Amino acid sequence: MKSSKLWTVYAACLLVLAACGTSSDSSSTDDSDTGMLRKVATAAELEASLKTRLTSIRSAQEVNVAIADAIAAASGGNFTGTYTQEQNVDEFDAVRYDGEYLYVAPRRYFGCCYILAAADSDGAISTGNDPQRSIRILAIDPNDGSASLAGEIPLADNLSVQGMYLSDKRMFALTGQSIYGSHGSFWADIAVWAPEKLGYQVYDVSDPSAPVLEVDVKIDGIFVESRRIGDTVYIVSRYAPWIDGVNYYVTTQEQQASNEAILAGVTLDDMLPKITINNVTTTLVDTDNCYITNADGVAGYPVITSITAVSISDPTSFKTTCYNEETYGIYVSEYAIYFTQFRQYAATSRYDTRIHKFALAGMELSYRGSVDIEGQVWRGGQADFRMSEYNGDLRLVASLFDGNSEDFVDHKLYVLRESPAQRKLTVVSELPNENRPEEIGKPNEALYGVRFLADRAYIVTFERIDPLYAIDLSDPADPFIAGELFVTGFSDFLHPVNDDLLLGLGMDANGGVKLELFDVSNIAQPLSRGSVTLGGRGSWSEATYDRHAFTYQSDVNGIDRFTIPAQLYDSDGSFGFLEAGLYLFEIRDKDTPAIAALNSVGSIVPDADGFEIPFIPSRNRAFIHNDTVFYIRDEAVWSAFWHTPSIVNGPF
Repeated sequence: MKSSKLWTVYAACLLVLAACGTSSDSSSTDDSDTGMLRKVATAAELEASLKTRLTSIRSAQEVNVAIADAIAAASGGNFTGTYTQEQNVDEFDAVRYDGEYLYVAPRRYFGCCYILAAADSDGAISTGNDPQRSIRILAIDPNDGSASLAGEIPLADNLSVQGMYLSDKRMFALTGQSIYGSHGSFWADIAVWAPEKLGYQVYDVSDPSAPVLEVDVKIDGIFVESRRIGDTVYIVSRYAPWIDGVNYYVTTQEQQASNEAILAGVTLDDMLPKITINNVTTTLVDTDNCYITNADGVAGYPVITSITAVSISDPTSFKTTCYNEETYGIYVSEYAIYFTQFRQYAATSRYDTRIHKFALAGMELSYRGSVDIEGQVWRGGQADFRMSEYNGDLRLVASLFDGNSEDFVDHKLYVLRESPAQRKLTVVSELPNENRPEEIGKPNEALYGVRFLADRAYIVTFERIDPLYAIDLSDPADPFIAGELFVTGFSDFLHPVNDDLLLGLGMDANGGVKLELFDVSNIAQPLSRGSVTLGGRGSWSEATYDRHAFTYQSDVNGIDRFTIPAQLYDSDGSFGFLEAGLYLFEIRDKDTPAIAALNSVGSIVPDADGFEIPFIPSRNRAFIHNDTVFYIRDEAVWSAFWHTPSIVNGPF
């Protein structure tokens, strides 16, 4: 049985390789008010829950769907920092800059860190551009555009860096042993079963030439996501008990009986994830801080989703909250974390979404409530922009796929609010509705860029043209479509320039990378103030799906600056490769929307590092410090001055 489970993981991995506001008032409810989740009463109750999920008989259809889904999913100051969705919520990234030192972790690559049966080699193919095995620390001088190696942090061969946080001369590195692509996608499919570890390492980097490892932590499970608010880092992980001989897809009474016999000798401690801090191991979760589903009789899978809060100032201190359901997406505001979970209904083949809310207050997390809504919210990438908390309300956009050939998808906006008396989220409003029936998107238009900004929402849908919808949310109980604009192409990513201007990044109708400046000063009549297209069909930018590749420097003598990386192909339709580089833009006269302009400044295009074939980097980051741009392409660092970007220094 174990070999067949490994084969499932192995097959899925091969496909991945091929694909290369306001705080909640905790006094309003108490633990006696139960929602879709409830606190575990005893350790025995949690144990029974896990064992029940390991012995429940499932239909063959349910098993096949789970496996198929897993395989399909495989396919401000004078310097800028890491771009984030929420202003006071930091996001981890593999390249960080603090205005003095640049930290560059090696790329995570698919020949590195799979947990499979032992083999003679890791299967990696040398391309001459393989990631280094250390975190480089470079001293940055923005005056002359130089970068010099100040120190290095070597990494073990079986370890990769998910990303880093920087705080008061400490570097907090999130680590992992496996790669499953974007969170909320491949990792979340329960067709994948394997024992794995994540963790974190904390270094004292007050002397960059001699970093000191202060804390080394390993955690059982799969890394999902992380955010940092103030002194607290929140790490979300998923864990499923790995028990030899157990069949994880029970479809017969014989398999059920076999699992029951094996589990009779298994304790709760055997089934819980462990955490090892500086070689001292303990259980990651405390049953007093765990929740189990209270919503229906569906057994589900034996999965534990954990939210571990860690203090950066005292990184050996942690507190974990857990619940026994899988999670497909995560959104974090300054005050709460929201989890989304697909719910499939076999009779209609329809996916709905279950949402859980936990309030955040430093190391403390408290369950606030749940709700089921129609449609899918998101499944990985940076579609967490489809969710936003404002004045305590959660606003989100979901897509409903109904199989109708004339209009296979509908999009719905929800406003959700925490109940003052029960542990539940209530639907304050939804759009469209009986009084406002106009749909968001024309027939068969997919959902692309979404951005919630205060009491407005901007939504882009696309099939042949790009409608930009402006939605008025000033009355949460009665949202409405205030205006719309039709242009060619579509925007995947939307950035607020100010209250009156919105920047869109996506593709034009001919396949080039398109940037467009929208005037939304009159929400009833959005306008385009100009666009720029780079390259032709086949061109793309990492910033369309990874916001950390987008760099924005606001108000430099009244001018905003930003950069995007791009790989460009000829616009004549020949798919001839042109170049790969960093492209620089300015937005002028932003305080007067009627004359605001989007201008191209130039590009930083380093040489191809000796490659005879077109060089296409797998990771791009940039930081602007005063008038100097530092461009990180894979692990190499290049620099140029803003006004002379064609003069490139490096690599460093």
